[in-house]
Amino acid sequence: MDIRRLQAFAKVYDLRSFSKAGEELMLSQPTISAHVMALEEELDTQLFDRLGRTVLPTQAGNVLYRYCATIFSQLDHAKADILALSKRVSGELIIGGSTIPAQYIIPKVVARFLAKYPDVRIEVRGGDTSEIIHQVAEGAVHVGIVGAPASQPELVSRPILEDELVLIAPPAIARSYLVENDVKVRLSALPWVMREPGSGTRLALEEALTRADIDVRSLRVVLQVHSSVAILECVEAGLGVAVISRMAAANYLDRGTIAILPADGLVMRREFYVVHHGRRYMFPAQRLFLGSCCNGQ
Repeated sequence: MDIRRLQAFAKVYDLRSFSKAGEELMLSQPTISAHVMALEEELDTQLFDRLGRTVLPTQAGNVLYRYCATIFSQLDHAKADILALSKRVSGELIIGGSTIPAQYIIPKVVARFLAKYPDVRIEVRGGDTSEIIHQVAEGAVHVGIVGAPASQPELVSRPILEDELVLIAPPAIARSYLVENDVKVRLSALPWVMREPGSGTRLALEEALTRADIDVRSLRVVLQVHSSVAILECVEAGLGVAVISRMAAANYLDRGTIAILPADGLVMRREFYVVHHGRRYMFPAQRLFLGSCCNGQ
């Protein structure tokens, strides 16, 4: 099959329009129609139902489109591998990052990587740890950097950086914090701002509480938020205490708008992981990016 005909077919399928496909590919509508008709003749089947201005794929069209996606992906991989032979690394790399990595780790790693491989096009997508791991498993992102290892057997998780979590509070709460009380009593008496379930920070806190024989349900949660910035702003506003990465809290601590509370008995350290699919093809940009993450180069 002619690759130009397949490209025309796939664009019509995506846009549900012959005219829009022509505009996208900078070809005339008759040329797009001719490419699709030639495919239909070659396959001896109809690929689209043409209902006035509406274009809908037939069952055969759906089947062909699935194969087109694979064909185009393999061609991109072939081009990337061939360019790598001449030391040119190019192509698209989609990186997923949970909250802390997306804000504090990925920008530095990407800057270092692009300094060596400027022809790579990078897109960064955010989400919590569980969301990013799911996207890696589904193939929506090539590499994820998250706050917990993946549980799926087909995914590979490699530790790249250790992080310390700290218990933070508004200065007013910090001044009245009674360190002589039992840690369970102290923590249960405080108002808490909590990350959402699925967050790496939340998972690390729950694991630390379990090791200290403290039930997370005993904490008085006044607010649940979905980002580390929201945590910091809520604590700074005096809404309650929270657990967060020390690196994320650094600027707020330097300004003195929040304080660290002692949390003896709670060991809150965690590692960040780079995650990729162990059974999928790795093109050169992805392979080199993983090496950059793991080797710090």
